[in-house]
Amino acid sequence: MKLTDSYIKKLKHLDKDQWISHDGVTGLVLGVYKYPSTSKTFFYQYRPKGKNSVRIKIGSYEELGIQRAIKRAQKISNDIFEGKDPYQTRQKFIGEATLGEQLKESYKSILTTTRYSASTVQGIKSILGTYVLRKTNNPEIRALFNQLDNIQHQKLSTISNNQIIKFHQIIGSRTPRQANSFVEYLRMLFNIWIERGITNNQPCKIKKRDKFEEKEYLDFLRPDEIRRVENIIFQKDQKTGRFLQSHYLKHKLSLVACALIAYQLYSSRRTRSEASKLKWDQVIFGEEPIIKLEKTKTSKRNNILEFAMGDEELDVIRTIQRDRTNNPKSKFYYPPEDKRFDYVFPSAAYDGKNRKTPYLVDVDKTWKKVLGLAGIKRHLKHYALRHTHATQLLRSTGNLKLVADTLGITIKQASKYAKTMHSDVIEGKNKAFKKDAAPAKLKEII
Repeated sequence: MKLTDSYIKKLKHLDKDQWISHDGVTGLVLGVYKYPSTSKTFFYQYRPKGKNSVRIKIGSYEELGIQRAIKRAQKISNDIFEGKDPYQTRQKFIGEATLGEQLKESYKSILTTTRYSASTVQGIKSILGTYVLRKTNNPEIRALFNQLDNIQHQKLSTISNNQIIKFHQIIGSRTPRQANSFVEYLRMLFNIWIERGITNNQPCKIKKRDKFEEKEYLDFLRPDEIRRVENIIFQKDQKTGRFLQSHYLKHKLSLVACALIAYQLYSSRRTRSEASKLKWDQVIFGEEPIIKLEKTKTSKRNNILEFAMGDEELDVIRTIQRDRTNNPKSKFYYPPEDKRFDYVFPSAAYDGKNRKTPYLVDVDKTWKKVLGLAGIKRHLKHYALRHTHATQLLRSTGNLKLVADTLGITIKQASKYAKTMHSDVIEGKNKAFKKDAAPAKLKEII
């Protein structure tokens, strides 16, 4: 097809990428990325001898127009014929992007929720934003930057494999799982940039045997720790049935965060994708109260979206409901026209502009304070609440199927919660070798 300016302007972004060749200029291709991207970009496509076909980015349609794109494509074609490196020709046309610049652009054009799940996008942005763009106030992580090159300001072609290996090693000294994810996420993006002709460099090559062994995090609260944590996160005024405000003020605790932590402990729901986003219209009261979720991390595989509520989690929900009713001073109260009105765990920081999430997500600060007040000194992620619920449920019932259904996972996945504690071992040994109160007398055999 012979591309014209009027034709290109009318092209719409569909639910998949479109690649349109221009008749008359061999190799000139227009890429129209799928919605919600608004990008229309020219590429020169050719196949080096003995290699797969590659695309070299020429420039955006908005920048060039069809006529300038044709001239650039013809220049690259002539250089290839003369044995010159086409990437050098491209870099004469446009300055090569730095890693930071290309990463920010990819946030808009590649890391979209139409391509990946929201949790995947969040995970990629969190890790690469922290270690490449250095967007973190964590003093432990910032201390690592002294040992690492600031690669966000380097051109894509100058980033070396040795630099990525060093990033992997330094990040891995703190969190092995994040180190592996850092390499995989960056490798994925470099592959996409190579495919789109933005670079021909792939520095993220680390052999499987050189990656860190990832041990699944399965720590949990012990029974005595559960009692201490419960006494801190969930306190009610016995007269009104509402939250005991003086308790949370005394310990300088976020009431909404404590309620969310309590709900997680009693329900086993995941924070971001399930517990934080819970809306009042998803809570179904009745003889058998349940919550109906829109989706879970595993619902695509098992289609489990309804979960029954036990007495403790129902008590948390009803206390929130009681606390917000006709009580403008409540941390859970917002007028009907406010988006936070719909959510069980509303965010006080929401403003619709800089803070666009109307529900509470981050409870880490409160969780660390709760652990300190409970006298728990070991490092314990707040995700341990889900493991705690599963472990306690399995210990009290011995029913793996029940644990699997409660968490929305398979029986095989649930089996990892079949842990033993010292108290279990002691009790088991005592039962195994328990002596009778009046042992039978031994008869002498003659």
